[in-house]
Amino acid sequence: MKDLVQKFGSFTTEQIKRRPRRARRILIAAFKGFGLATRFGGNDDDLPARKYLMYLCNEAMARPLAHPDDTVIVSIFTPCEFLQAMGLKPVFPEGLGCYMTASACEDIFLEKAEECGVPETLCSYHKMLIGMAETGVLPKPACIVNTSMACDANQLSFRYMAEYFQVPHLVLDVPTGCSGTNVRYMSDQLHQMVDFLQETTGRYMDPEKLYGIMTRAADTIANYKKIMALKSVKHERSKITYHMLDIFATHVLLGSEEVLKYTECMIRDLKKLPDDTPGVRIMWVHTMPYWQKSVAEIFNYNDQVEVVSCDMIYDGFTELDPGSPYESLAKQMLKNHFNGSGQRRIDRVLEYSEKMNIDGILYFCHWGCKQTLGCSALAKAAFEKAGFPTLTLDGDGCDSRNIQEGQMVTRIGAFIEQLEALK
Repeated sequence: MKDLVQKFGSFTTEQIKRRPRRARRILIAAFKGFGLATRFGGNDDDLPARKYLMYLCNEAMARPLAHPDDTVIVSIFTPCEFLQAMGLKPVFPEGLGCYMTASACEDIFLEKAEECGVPETLCSYHKMLIGMAETGVLPKPACIVNTSMACDANQLSFRYMAEYFQVPHLVLDVPTGCSGTNVRYMSDQLHQMVDFLQETTGRYMDPEKLYGIMTRAADTIANYKKIMALKSVKHERSKITYHMLDIFATHVLLGSEEVLKYTECMIRDLKKLPDDTPGVRIMWVHTMPYWQKSVAEIFNYNDQVEVVSCDMIYDGFTELDPGSPYESLAKQMLKNHFNGSGQRRIDRVLEYSEKMNIDGILYFCHWGCKQTLGCSALAKAAFEKAGFPTLTLDGDGCDSRNIQEGQMVTRIGAFIEQLEALK
C-alpha cells in the first residue's frame, strides 16, 4: 500500500509541475475513490461508523477543489454553521495539509511556499495552503474567513491568500474570557460575518435552516460526550487517522446531517464492543502524524496500546442553544480551550484524561505551533503532578521532511514500556 501511495504521489507531483489543473482533477478523483472504497470495503477492524466518517471527510476535501465558487477558506475555529446555512463549503489548512501528505505529494507545495519567501519556521499546514495556491492546484475561493484564535500563522497565511487570490477577507477577533461584554462583542462580529458572506457570495442565510443546523450541532456534541463515555470502558481496534477525521466532524462539519448520523452510528457500534480496556491507554494532545508509517505501526490496530482520544476533538464541547445561534457560537469560541491561557487547555486535557481512564499523555509539539511548543513544559509538569506520565514529542503533522523517525519511534517505545510497567 505504501509503495502504491508513493507512486501516486510521484505521478501527481509531476502533473503539478506541468499541468496543475489536471493534478487537481486527479486529487479530486483519488479522494472520492478512496472514500467510497473505505465506506464499502476497508479494513475489517474498522467500525462501520468510522468507515462512513472516512467517506464524509474525503467528500468534504474533494468538493471545494471541484466547486471553488461556493468555497470559503477558513481557519479550523471558524464557526461553519453559517456557511452550511448558505450552502457554502469550507476548506481549512489542517485538512488540506493532512490530505496532501497522505497523498505523498506534499513536498512540492512546501518547497513552492518556501521559494516564495515563506519562512521554514511557519506552521507547515499553513505553508502547504500557500504552496497549493502558488502552484495553481488550489483554485480561487469565493472569500476567506478566519479567526484570531490560538494560531499566529492565521494572521499571516490568510492575509497572504486573500492578496494572492484578490478575494474579500474577514478576520474574527476573538478575545479571551467569556464575560458578557465579550459575548456581545463576539456576537456582533458573527452578525458581521453573515452580512459579509451574503454580500460576497450572493447567498441568503436562512434562519430556519440555521436553527436546524444548530439543533444538529447540539445533538452531535451530546452524542460525542456519549462516545467519550463509552470509550472510557471500551477498547477500539482502530487507527489514529480516525482521530484526525473526528476533528473535521467537531469543527468545520459540525451541524451537518451526515456528521450527526455518524455519531449515532458510532454510539451503536461502540455499544457492541465488549467492556474491556486492555493494554495502555493514551491521550494524544495536538495534531497527529498519522501518515508516518513508523508511528502508525505502533498504534494502529494494536490490542496492547490504544490512542483513546485527542484534545482537538473536545476543545469546543459547550452547550448550544439553537434559538440563540449567535450568542451560542460566540460562547463556544470564547470557551474553547485553545482560546486564552495554556492552563485552560491543560485543565481540559486533565478532565478528559480522568474521565476516559487514561494511563499516559502524549504531547505532540507540531513544528511551527508556538502555542503548543510554548506550553509544553508547563503542561508536562501539570499532567505528571496529576498522576499522568507524559511524553513530549517533537514532530510535524504534515511535513515528512521535518521528522526524526528513529528517535521518535525509540522514545514512543520507551514511553509505552514505562506505562506498561506502571499498570
